[in-house]
Amino acid sequence: MKIGPLPKDLDLRGLAARGVMIKGTASIQALPRLRGAGIGLEGQAVAEFHFSLDEEARYIVETQVEATLTMTCQRCLQEMDLPLVAGSRMACVWSDSDAVALPGWLEPLMVGETADLNEIAEEEMLLAVPVSATHEEDCLTEQRLYPPAPEREPGVAPEPGVKSPFAVLEKLRT
Repeated sequence: MKIGPLPKDLDLRGLAARGVMIKGTASIQALPRLRGAGIGLEGQAVAEFHFSLDEEARYIVETQVEATLTMTCQRCLQEMDLPLVAGSRMACVWSDSDAVALPGWLEPLMVGETADLNEIAEEEMLLAVPVSATHEEDCLTEQRLYPPAPEREPGVAPEPGVKSPFAVLEKLRT
C-alpha cells in the first residue's frame, strides 16, 4: 500500500467520531520547527494516527511516528543518524481548563476547528529528541589518535630545553 503526504486542515472531531485511521509521510519541508532546531530528516517520517471516542466522549488521537533524524553528535560534533520511534495518546482540548481536567494518562492536544497532522507529528518528534544526542558507539576514536602526554613522576623536573606552556604566567607574578 502506497502512502502519501499527511493531510492538513482536518476536523479531528469528525475523524474521532468515525474511528478513522490515517497513515502518511512528512518531508523535512513540511516540518519547519525541526529544521529550525538544526535537525534534518533522512528520507521521510512515517506517521500513523488513530482517532476515536473514549467512554467519556473525549476525542482521542493516538500517534506513532517513525523517522531517522540527522543531527550533530554532542560528543564528537560530527553528523549522526538517530532512529526515532515516538508515540502518545492525546485528547483534543480547546482550552487550558479542558487540559487540566484530563486524567494523567492522556496528553492534551490543543486544537482549533481544524488541525494539521504534520504539526502533530513534528511535535512528537521534537519531544522525543534527546537533550544531548550522541553516537551509540564510541565516537572519540579521532581524539585517541593523539595520545595524552606521558605522565611524569611528581617532583621530577621537566626535560631540559622543553618550555613549559605556563612559563608566560611566571612573568605576570613578578
